[in-house]
Amino acid sequence: MKKFYGIAAVVFLLLFATSVFAFGPGGGPGMAGNRGIDLSKEQQDKMWQLKEKFNSDTSAIRYEMFQKRNELRTLFTDPKATEAQILAKEKEVNALRQKMHDRMIRFKLDQRKIYTPEQLQQLSQRGGHGFGGRGQGPRGGGMGGGMGAGGCGF
Repeated sequence: MKKFYGIAAVVFLLLFATSVFAFGPGGGPGMAGNRGIDLSKEQQDKMWQLKEKFNSDTSAIRYEMFQKRNELRTLFTDPKATEAQILAKEKEVNALRQKMHDRMIRFKLDQRKIYTPEQLQQLSQRGGHGFGGRGQGPRGGGMGGGMGAGGCGF
């Protein structure tokens, strides 16, 4: 039985890895909205550089948000934590979310500068998802990628 589970796990990982590589260079995180839009090599390079810059510029915010959400989760499960402590931590998390949202909007505006007017029209006809709508952001998780279930964001 253990052998069966081991083989099943290997097959699953291979299928997962294959699907990840199937996206190709233009289909990675933040580029999902570009599918169906013909980008020149120069545009692809600029989009890639923009995405890398965004990821680099926001890594500290994402890490801090990860830490604050874990602290909030801990507070919610700590019987000694007060409502004031929980609300204060939630405010910290929300401030980081707003900061990340602001950076995401700047990223989308910078992306917009790379597209031609014709490409923007094509994106408009496709429902406007070319700029990484919810779940399609530079990290593949939109503004709140990975916030988890629940109304308090943990």
